[in-house]
Amino acid sequence: MEEYACPYCESKFKDKDELSSHIDKLHIGPGLLEGDSRKF
Repeated sequence: MEEYACPYCESKFKDKDELSSHIDKLHIGPGLLEGDSRKF
């Protein structure tokens, strides 16, 4: 079974839908596209 790793925090998910939901909830938001200071 293939796992999908988050490109931001390397969490692993069993399908693309879970990965997409994780990214939308935790990594996409204010500041991310405007120079977020966190290192990926």
